[in-house]
Amino acid sequence: LGHPFVFGCVTIALFSIRRQRRPTAGLWTDYVPTLILASLLGFATELSQVVTHRDPTMRDVMLDARGIVCALALLLSFDPRLEIARKSQRLRWYLRLLAGLVALITLAPLAWVSSAYVSRALTTPTLFAPRSELDLLLVSLTDTSPELAKLPAAFANRPGEKALRVPLTSRPYAGVALDEPTADWRGYQTLRIDVTNPTRSELPLRIRVQDRIHDGSVTDRFEGTERLAPGTRRTIEIPLEEISAAPQNRRLDLGQVSTVFLYKAGGEGAREMWLSRISLQ
Repeated sequence: LGHPFVFGCVTIALFSIRRQRRPTAGLWTDYVPTLILASLLGFATELSQVVTHRDPTMRDVMLDARGIVCALALLLSFDPRLEIARKSQRLRWYLRLLAGLVALITLAPLAWVSSAYVSRALTTPTLFAPRSELDLLLVSLTDTSPELAKLPAAFANRPGEKALRVPLTSRPYAGVALDEPTADWRGYQTLRIDVTNPTRSELPLRIRVQDRIHDGSVTDRFEGTERLAPGTRRTIEIPLEEISAAPQNRRLDLGQVSTVFLYKAGGEGAREMWLSRISLQ
């Protein structure tokens, strides 16, 4: 939302400056230059990220363009200079409809992600269970976008059972993270992880849990390892008392859990795993 909102404000500011400096200018000599200048600024802000070692993307440029178009459409719809005989009022409503449509498209992801938060809250004590695309919005994979797929039949509890396939590339720490999982684990005793290693290699699965005041050090979180034999599906159970007692100089706050990360530390061995469920009991 930041890109379209900021560039909507930038567009209004540029338009206002131009009107103050050229109060007698024509309609299109205000709007066309504002459109061009705001678009160039959007492109320049992305290009400048090369210098700061960030990743410029055309997606962000298009998000900037949404804010620019929305702002200009609104400004034009209320501009008293817009008089085209009888069609002017209809044109104003078309412009407002265009602005509303752009705003709706921009806000749609917010509604979608909000639905994911609501779904997550309603399914507690299940932290993750891949039933639909909505369940994948608060999950991150190291190298790819999360996708639902059918669990290999040899490991499925029922025909067509779906799970999250997690590629384990040669890159260190390849795995899956739950983004902002249900934070309050108080009142439960066990963390349960239903995971499958379909490969012919043993999978040393690292499990990381940390809270919101985690200081970034290895000694200030829970970090455990479970070895999954080749070609097995297993439910790992970890007592929450063990997780809470893991930090060296304090207790991990089970009321403010911030991260659950499952990964493979080295680059060798199993190249994939399947995650079916993470839950509290």
